[in-house]
Amino acid sequence: KFVHDKVREAAYSLIPDSKKNDYHFSLGMALYSMTKGRNSMDDIVFSVADQVNYGIDDSLVESAELRLDFAELNEMAGATAVNGSDYRVARSYLNIALSLLPTDHWRSRYHRSLELFFLLAKSTYSCGDMKKGILQEILEESRCMEDKLPAYFLQVTILYSCGEGMDAYNTCHDVLSQLGEKIPFSLGQKEATQMIQATSKMIKNISDTDLLEMAEMDEKLSITLKFYSLMATTAFFTKPDMFPFLTCRMVALTMEHGICKYSLMGFVQYAAMTCGNKTSKDIQVASQIGKTAMSCLKTRFHSAEQLPKVYFCYYGLVAFHTEPLQSCASMLGQGFDAGMSIGESGTAFLNSIQQIKTLLIAGEKLSSLLDKVDYYLELADLYKNELTTIYLGIFRDTISTLIDKGESTSSKSNPDNTEGVKPANISDTMYFHRAIQAFWLGHSERCHHYIAKGLQISSVTGRLSDIVIMFIHGLNSFQVLKRQNTAKLRSIPKNAIAALKAATAHSRWNFRNKVHLLEAENFSFHGDHEEAKASYAAAITSARCSRFIHEQGLACELAGLHYKKMGDHRSAWSFFNQAKQCYAEWGSQMKVASITRQLETF
Repeated sequence: KFVHDKVREAAYSLIPDSKKNDYHFSLGMALYSMTKGRNSMDDIVFSVADQVNYGIDDSLVESAELRLDFAELNEMAGATAVNGSDYRVARSYLNIALSLLPTDHWRSRYHRSLELFFLLAKSTYSCGDMKKGILQEILEESRCMEDKLPAYFLQVTILYSCGEGMDAYNTCHDVLSQLGEKIPFSLGQKEATQMIQATSKMIKNISDTDLLEMAEMDEKLSITLKFYSLMATTAFFTKPDMFPFLTCRMVALTMEHGICKYSLMGFVQYAAMTCGNKTSKDIQVASQIGKTAMSCLKTRFHSAEQLPKVYFCYYGLVAFHTEPLQSCASMLGQGFDAGMSIGESGTAFLNSIQQIKTLLIAGEKLSSLLDKVDYYLELADLYKNELTTIYLGIFRDTISTLIDKGESTSSKSNPDNTEGVKPANISDTMYFHRAIQAFWLGHSERCHHYIAKGLQISSVTGRLSDIVIMFIHGLNSFQVLKRQNTAKLRSIPKNAIAALKAATAHSRWNFRNKVHLLEAENFSFHGDHEEAKASYAAAITSARCSRFIHEQGLACELAGLHYKKMGDHRSAWSFFNQAKQCYAEWGSQMKVASITRQLETF
């Protein structure tokens, strides 16, 4: 330590322990007297509050007026900590401020109580504490609906994060009803189609300039859009049949009454919904709408609050149609960081779920992916985010299986045994992952079974997982066809090739290699050796260029099987070795062992 530090420590040690609190309090009072009335105390507010708080603990503050002053001081320190994203420090100051208020504070200091309680509730949530007691007191003591709205919004966010999706959805429904919105309890396919068509005409050819120059929406109505945005996100997981109504309503309100920062989420959610129609024209329109909203976010609103929400929806549900998967995953990682930095852990974790899914599909090194999942799961446990724990638990099980069949990397938890309310489409996710695991393990009948189950109950379309499952379904069907050659089974690879070609029209990077591999397997199945040879080579080259190491290995493995069937053992041996190298780089010990067994047959 420096000499002056030792001098300060020596001087401080001369103060008797029984007098130290008095000393700190006197110092705090002197600082407070000199700074009281300043326009800003941000630079010294922590120092002043810390010194004063020594005396508060020992009841040195008896004046009611002074207690209110110190409550304001601690509230100021708490607000400054919130602005710096230090929510644990903020919670400490705000709890002290709360303890200094008079017992009748809701009557005598209503607005101060309202601001303080909400700031404390927000900080508590941002620390991972999902208790709703503070919010409940706000809702009970608030004098009007307008004062209750921030508490309702945070309550819905907490409910959703805790896996109570329907409660979150119903709360939004009740709030919006009180704000004058008429929302049906369900929406049929015919009504949804009509709303989508009407909205499509409304925003046809909308441009960046249109959004930048659009009039500003009334502040009161923007609150309505804020709740619609949260309700639509909740509906996507818990009540997907209502997603079209909610997104179309958001767009309609914006086009009729002007734009606000919450409008951007409406446009991106509409783009995500439009992608589900699967036609080339729809995806082009959706991508353009999404990019326009993103541009407006960056150039007009600069909203830190909306950034993680919009990133989740755009890069998780829209951008994969046109942008490289690796880029989408990187931006979703930024969405997670942005959400955590502003205390929006619920939205941050939505980004983490989409990022892990995208990285898995893009062939991220499995050991790195497992570490990232464990990091997110640890945080999800800390923040008591049940939704993230459920989804990432399923992802972890798949990654563990791909590495070594879970022999040394499995977790103690069982993804099938999740407690509490589950998202509406969790069964889709379970069947998707079981199919993926079965495919890579070589269990073709089991893979076919789980894909059929998933397609039977799937209520959401246009997702990245839908395209991937079509790819897997097409490849796997060739193995099933060897045992039961039916017209229905023969249609699967044809449909898969058509679906992947449609996806390739928008992103050769993400999907071209998959088309080549499906075509190669189709040629091989029908005995067209030369065509198969060329398609396998194209699939390998395309996967390597897109950095999909797992699919490069898969293409090499299937090429090896084809050449082995044709009796060209030298070429087969070479392709198997290439596959083994790719799988080793991917980090799949399970697949390396499988290829090693193939090589031992030569």
